[in-house]
Amino acid sequence: LSWALDGAAAPVAAVARLEATMPAAGRLDERTVNEPTQRPAGGPELCFDDVSFHYAAPSGGDGPEVLDHLDLVVPAGSSLAIVGQNGAGKTTLAKLLCRLYDPQQGAVEVDGVDLRDLDIGAWRARLAAVFQDFIRFELPLRDNVAPNGAPDDTVRAALADAGAGGLADLDTPLAKGYDGGTDLSGGQWQRVALARALCAVRLGAGVVLLDEPTAQLDVRGEAEIFSRLLAATRHCTTILISHRFSTIRQADRICVLEEGRVVELGTHGELMAAGGRYHTMFELQARRFATGAAADPDEEGLVFDVLT
Repeated sequence: LSWALDGAAAPVAAVARLEATMPAAGRLDERTVNEPTQRPAGGPELCFDDVSFHYAAPSGGDGPEVLDHLDLVVPAGSSLAIVGQNGAGKTTLAKLLCRLYDPQQGAVEVDGVDLRDLDIGAWRARLAAVFQDFIRFELPLRDNVAPNGAPDDTVRAALADAGAGGLADLDTPLAKGYDGGTDLSGGQWQRVALARALCAVRLGAGVVLLDEPTAQLDVRGEAEIFSRLLAATRHCTTILISHRFSTIRQADRICVLEEGRVVELGTHGELMAAGGRYHTMFELQARRFATGAAADPDEEGLVFDVLT
């Protein structure tokens, strides 16, 4: 047995020595921290200044530009909806804002400060983000809404804001494998994820980022949830990525992305009057719903293919 253990230990030790000499791939740039001692009140101004970004190609080297000299400003305390066909760069923009990646060119700025100059932990505490593939914890409802802890009254208020006030007791495990546990439908889980973001806002987050978090809700349900969210986050800077125009028309401004650049920006009324890309997409989706076409989470590609 000893010879077998020695044989197994040798490659493990070799890998450990190798890892110690290898730089971490994708390590974020570490700069001098410029973070106020107190969290600023309200939502900040967000600015994407000449931002370009590409992912690594599977075969090595650089892949195609996903964001191409993108310029976009989101005024403090305002809401912005982002639309565009698959591959336009919407989710990549969201990932840069969360600082999961840094841009290869340009800068993402928060109130005029380069995001790379802010403490990453402090920044993420100011950001409430919900993606379509959000995490579902096999834990009590309380811990799914407030993973880092929050008063029960705050958790209940966040659930109510998300339209999930009567979903379950806070101590109920959200997994059937536990005593007294229960499972939720896809739409119910999405409301819990939104409650998680709204709880973070009640605890002081000033930026809300939603990337297709309500795809499993019907059109009316999503529009209702977004109305509730806007009311609960009036003081925040909010970015919503969605392909349902009944929802995004409620935002203060709407941005149309195409090939990593902003091609249209304005209010719903302004973009409809302009008769451009947004107008075409809106009318096409309206006709689909008018003829009884089903709202499908995978419908985005079908809606925007007419623009290519």
